[in-house]
Amino acid sequence: MAQKDYYDILWVERHADEITIKKSYRSLAMKYHPDRTGGDKDAEIKFKEVNEAYTVLSDAWKKQQYDTYGSTGWSASGFWGAWFAGEDISDIFNSFFGWGFSSGWSRTQARRETRGEDLEHDITIDLKTSIYWGKQTIKFNKRVACETCDGDGGSWKKTCSTCHGAWQVTYASQSPFGRIQQTRACPDCNGSWEIFDETCTECHGEKRNLKKHTIDLDIPAGIDDGMVIKLTWEGNDGAGTKASWDLFVRFHVQTEEKGLIREWNDLHYEVEIDLIEAILGTKKDINIPILWKRTLKVEAWTQLASTIKLSWDGVKDVQRDMKWDLLIHINIPVPKKLTKTERELYESLAQEKKLNVNSKKGTFEKLFG
Repeated sequence: MAQKDYYDILWVERHADEITIKKSYRSLAMKYHPDRTGGDKDAEIKFKEVNEAYTVLSDAWKKQQYDTYGSTGWSASGFWGAWFAGEDISDIFNSFFGWGFSSGWSRTQARRETRGEDLEHDITIDLKTSIYWGKQTIKFNKRVACETCDGDGGSWKKTCSTCHGAWQVTYASQSPFGRIQQTRACPDCNGSWEIFDETCTECHGEKRNLKKHTIDLDIPAGIDDGMVIKLTWEGNDGAGTKASWDLFVRFHVQTEEKGLIREWNDLHYEVEIDLIEAILGTKKDINIPILWKRTLKVEAWTQLASTIKLSWDGVKDVQRDMKWDLLIHINIPVPKKLTKTERELYESLAQEKKLNVNSKKGTFEKLFG
C-alpha cells in the first residue's frame, strides 16, 4: 500500500513552516468537519486524513521520522514471541482482553497528553432571548500556547539522552505468558523526547499558559434549557501542538416571565375575559409580555379553562425553520361588584330562568355592594 503524502493532504509544500501547516490544517478541518458536511462519508474520510496528517506534521519528532523514512511506524516484540507493528503490550492486552496494565503507558496515552482539552461553560439567558435571538459576551480561562517560547517549553532544545528520542523506555518482566515488555513514558523527558538547556521562565516548561478569554456568542432563536452549542477551536491548545479543541456552552433558560410560560417550544399565557364576552363571543387585542400585541378571537359559549391556540406564534424550532404554538388559557372570573343596572339585569335573568337565587336587594348589596 502506498504511503500517504501528508503534505499533499494538507495542501502545503514540504518546506512549509509550522504556521503555514497549522493555518492550512484549520482551513481544511473546518471545511470537512462533520458538523458542517451533514454526515457526508467522503468528507468524513477527508477530515480523518487531515487530522492524521496534522498529527504527524505538527509534531517535530514525528515529522522528522516521516521526512526521513516516509512513515512514523515502529515495531515491538515480546508477546508470545510474535511481532506486533505499531503496538505496545498495553494496547495488545487491551485489544485481546479489554483491559491493560495499570502501570503501563501506551502511545495512545502519549497522544492524549499532547492534544488540547475540551472546555465547558454554563450561561443563563432570559425568556425573551431564547424566543428571539441575542448576543452575550462570555469570559472563561483557557490554556494557550506560550507566546514566550512559542509553545516549545524552552530553548536550546536537544534530544533526551535517556530515551534517545524514542519518548519512551521499555521494561521487561516475567509473567505466566512468558517474558513481557512494558513501555512507559520516559521519566526524564516525560514522553516529550526532548529536553532543554534553558526552561521557559513564562510557562516553566509546560508549553502553555492559563489565560482569560472572551467570546461574543451569537445565541440562536429557539435555544432551550439544557441545550449545548459547540464552538470549534475555542477549547484549550494542545501542549506543544498548538491545536485548539472545542468549547461546549450549556444554556440555562428562564422559562417564565410576567405570566408567559415556555414549555418545550410552546408558549402559554392566561387571559381573563368577561362572562358576557364568553357567552356572546368577541374579538379583542391583548398585550402579552415579550410578544406584545396579539388579536384574540373568542367564540360564543367559550367555557372556563378553555384553550385557544394561536398556531405558529410560539417559539422557533432551533433546528428547523418552523414555529410552534401560543396557547391562550381562558379564565372567566366571577365579578365581585355589580352596578345597580347589572344587578337588575341579573335578577331579571334569574327570574326568567326560574332560578332559586337570593334576589332581595339587601342580599345583593351584601354580596356585590
